[in-house]
Amino acid sequence: MVRVPSALPRVLIDHEEPLLAMGLRAALQRAPHLQLVRHDEAPFGVPLQVQVLVTDWSQGMRWLSADRADPSRAASVLVVSSQAREQPMLSALRRGLGGVLLASCTASELLLAVDALAAGRSYVCAEVAQRVAANFSREPLTTREETVLQLLARGQCNKSIATNLGIAPGTVKSHVKAILGKLAASTRTEAASIAAELGIVEFTRSPRFELASLN
Repeated sequence: MVRVPSALPRVLIDHEEPLLAMGLRAALQRAPHLQLVRHDEAPFGVPLQVQVLVTDWSQGMRWLSADRADPSRAASVLVVSSQAREQPMLSALRRGLGGVLLASCTASELLLAVDALAAGRSYVCAEVAQRVAANFSREPLTTREETVLQLLARGQCNKSIATNLGIAPGTVKSHVKAILGKLAASTRTEAASIAAELGIVEFTRSPRFELASLN
């Protein structure tokens, strides 16, 4: 019996960084077993028949949200980003993100990731996987500690945090001490920096850190 070959996996590259998009396309064009789809073939978004979408973080998150509302949009999403913060990345993987690569990856690893997603598997590069694993081993912050950390990262002192939250300054001091311990930070500045790197807090402006002693 003659076996009819299956259709080539269709891949769409839709990345917000033009130069990076060009590099991704150039790398994948060398793979004869993949069919690259031009963006102008999908004027209303990613076509349903695309198996893999290679994109940036923000567009990947929008695609995941759209996918939840429309299950027929079944493309696996591969995010290629220069940053990979643990908290948002872990949340996205739990929501169904197909894969994560750092922009510094090699062409061969890009191909491995696309092939994995096209075959229905996930792919997370080693560096991101190590960061996510470290996140699991870290004692999580409580909801109150996360709130205190947000205010701390905005440069507020213990007294200001206490006033905003309606709690005693001594209670804030205890929360800050716990935050430093859980983040393995020696100062408030370091704690805020670690939290930003992990994606626990977002800075809306340049933070002014209070360097006051915990004592």
